[in-house]
Amino acid sequence: MESIKLYEAFNDMADRIGAKRKRLEESNEKLTELNKSYLDLIGFVAHELKGILASTILNAYTVRDGFLGMINFKQRKALDSITRNLDYLEATVKNFLNLSRIEKGEIKISKTELLLKEDVFSTSIEAFTKQANEKCIEIEDNIKPGLKLKGDPDLLTIVANNLIGNAIKYGSKDGKIVLNSNATESKIEIEIYNDGIPIKEEEKGKLFKKFSRLESQQKRKVRGTGLGLFVTRDIVEKHGGTIRVEAREKGNSFIFNLERGC
Repeated sequence: MESIKLYEAFNDMADRIGAKRKRLEESNEKLTELNKSYLDLIGFVAHELKGILASTILNAYTVRDGFLGMINFKQRKALDSITRNLDYLEATVKNFLNLSRIEKGEIKISKTELLLKEDVFSTSIEAFTKQANEKCIEIEDNIKPGLKLKGDPDLLTIVANNLIGNAIKYGSKDGKIVLNSNATESKIEIEIYNDGIPIKEEEKGKLFKKFSRLESQQKRKVRGTGLGLFVTRDIVEKHGGTIRVEAREKGNSFIFNLERGC
């Protein structure tokens, strides 16, 4: 009798476990579908906004820079504010578009032989020169010319843009950004230094997480989505590299390395 009761108890337990497992599987399927819908929506909205913003930004700069006729001082100030906000919105849209691609596993590395300074960083520095000038920040580019590696130029440009843009955003007014390189036969290391507020040791772990915002950033009311460094780390790691931050006496250095593969 006892063995029959034990058998029935085990059967009952197995049935309950099976039912719970089935409910869990169904819940997981629903969560997967919801997550896919969420990522599809983010990707779609970001893609649509990207196209609209591109033409809006071009038109705003065309008016601001006087190509459609002279503007007065007050109009110039208003247009400066508009273009700054549009630039921020464009960067936000790009980060959400990249987030969608990362989460869906759509970022694929298409490696080609390139020159890191000439094909990646020079373009990024040129793109951010106006923004740096507005804060009277000097960009000192000490990256050695002719450093070859195999990588995806478009994705590495995103890395350069995010790190230089961050350095300007959190750097001190009238400060300096310094780019250095160190190369061996197998690796290239790039350091981007800015003389902003040193990042606390306990906050370093949050830096590369999705949607993370440091306490010091919130206090200074610096706008940001907390996605740029998350995207940057993903791209660097997909290239087989690593990225870290080191606080200096007066500022911070973001350091990443890449396999040369050449």
